[in-house]
Amino acid sequence: MKSLVRWGATLGMAGSVFLGGLVGIGNLPGLGNLEAVALPQDQVVKKLQEVPVFTLTNPKGEFVVLSRNNQSKTVSQVGFFISKQDAQKFLDNRLKKENPQLASTLQVRPLSLADYYKIVLEGKKKSDSVIYTLVPTQQQVASATSMLNASGKKVEQFNGIPLFVPKFKKDNSYLTIPLANGNERYIPFFFEKEQAVALLDEFKKAVPKEAENTEIQVVDLYGVMEALNTSNDPTINKIVLYPSRESINFIRSLAPNQAPANKPAAAPAPKK
Repeated sequence: MKSLVRWGATLGMAGSVFLGGLVGIGNLPGLGNLEAVALPQDQVVKKLQEVPVFTLTNPKGEFVVLSRNNQSKTVSQVGFFISKQDAQKFLDNRLKKENPQLASTLQVRPLSLADYYKIVLEGKKKSDSVIYTLVPTQQQVASATSMLNASGKKVEQFNGIPLFVPKFKKDNSYLTIPLANGNERYIPFFFEKEQAVALLDEFKKAVPKEAENTEIQVVDLYGVMEALNTSNDPTINKIVLYPSRESINFIRSLAPNQAPANKPAAAPAPKK
C-alpha cells in the first residue's frame, strides 16, 4: 500500500490532457457532499489512503480529461474509478472506439482515495473548471438501490458511492471487529455488499441469539468522509474503509510478501 500511496502522491498533481468530443459518457455521479468538506485532517487522510482508486493517464502521467456537451455548454471531467476493471473496460470499450490513436497511449494508473480527495480540494482552491468524478461499481449501486427500496425508501437509483455497514437494530450501534495484531476494535465500512454479508453471516454463527437484531445499512462515501472530517463523535474515529476484494488483491499484488496491516480476526464479536 505504501507503494500505491507514494505513486499516487507523484501522479496526483502531474497535469491533464484533454480528450474532446465524447458526448454522453454516462451518468457519472457528482461530487455531492464532498464540496462542503473542509481541508482533511491527518487522520482522515490516513483512512482514505487505504483505498485505491484508478484513473487513466498518458505516458507523462497526465490525467485524461473527458469533454462532453451538457445543456449547450461543455463539461470537463476526470474519472476516478473504484474498480480497476471498470477503468480498464472504459478504456477498452469506449475510448479506443472514440479515439484509438490516443487511447493506445493511455493506461490505467492507481492512486489512493486520499490523493483523489486532495486533488478535488486543490482544484477548488484554484477555481478549477474540471470536475473530478468518482465512479462507483454499478453492481454495488444496484445492490444499494435494491436494499433501500426493500427497506421502504423508494429511490430510482442510489446517488453516490455506496458503502455497506453491518449493524444492530435495537440500539443502532455498529458491529465491530478486533484487529488481528491487538485489542483495538474498528467499524468496517465495506465497498461491497458481499463483504458485509459474509461478515454478518460469520457473526450470526458465532452469536446466533443476536441474528435477528442485525442488518446491513447503506451509506454514502461522501457523507462518511464529511463525518470523518467534521464530527466530534469518538465512534467516528473507529471507522475503517474496507476496500473491495478486487482492490485488496491489487494491493497485495504490489507487495505480495507483506500481510495486510489491519487483517480482521476470524471470529468477530459484537461491540461492547
